[in-house]
Amino acid sequence: MSARLAVGIVAHGNRDLALEALASLTGMGAPSEPCALLLLDNASEDGTVAAVRAAFPTADVVAQPFRDGFGANHNRLLTRAAADYHLILNDDAVLEPDALDRLVAHLDAHPEAAVAAPLVTYPDGRPQATAFRFPDPASCLRSLATLGQYGVEQRIASGWGRVGWASGCALLVRRTALAETGPFDPGFYMFSEETDLQRRLADRGWQTHLVADAVVRHHVRASTGGDPASRIVEFWRSRRRYWAKHHPRTGGDAARLALGGQYAALAGLARLPGPLRRLAPGLPASELDLHVRNVLHGPTGPGLRERADAWNAAHGVHR
Repeated sequence: MSARLAVGIVAHGNRDLALEALASLTGMGAPSEPCALLLLDNASEDGTVAAVRAAFPTADVVAQPFRDGFGANHNRLLTRAAADYHLILNDDAVLEPDALDRLVAHLDAHPEAAVAAPLVTYPDGRPQATAFRFPDPASCLRSLATLGQYGVEQRIASGWGRVGWASGCALLVRRTALAETGPFDPGFYMFSEETDLQRRLADRGWQTHLVADAVVRHHVRASTGGDPASRIVEFWRSRRRYWAKHHPRTGGDAARLALGGQYAALAGLARLPGPLRRLAPGLPASELDLHVRNVLHGPTGPGLRERADAWNAAHGVHR
């Protein structure tokens, strides 16, 4: 399949949200130029494949019989559609009108950018934190000193701005840049794969831009779901892999321990009564404790990868 522009969605048990995501790319929300629509179904059990084929007959639907990770699945779609620009989109993300056109126009106007990322909001319109400095030792120490309140998230109010990395829930990527670095590292099952990719792009001189007038609504965690323990295990497994690649030896250890200290402090605040508790994030102390245990002891149980492997084994399929 060949086009200047393609959109790749990986669906996993979010049939109605995937239909909403595709609907935002057609009809009144369609981009102004031809666009290849691709959806890879990650062995959903909710009728996603049949529903998408019925509602969007021109979409290229891949009914994958096994479950795999974010990067590996999106790599398959990147190979399937050889477009100049490729939008990586979550199945729980919905584009506002003209968002894709604005991202395309930005990459057209900025040849130094490999990635154009939209502003992301919650479904109710509240802003969502999706652009950050890279998690190097310095930024992690800054995050510890400020309990994550300053110097890590990157924001813009209007126009566009250069950021370290942006969330993989919605990213328009330039294929010629990926030709230099390669696509996602499939060694990351979930989390940090987009951070790693944008770090490798930055190391070759490419930039990631956050574009304020392109907006996407995102249903947080609808794509990962599951119990928090397996999600947290996978998060730290991936973050350790990231640091081993980009900040080996003492650098990675410093970054890991700094973030661990931040989570430990936030867990303490979450248990306090009164105004100080407001400094803690909206996570329960039990989840913050899980983060600390994974920092100190490594993976403390099965993660998302093991959950997928168990499903594949139970159904007699494999990656």
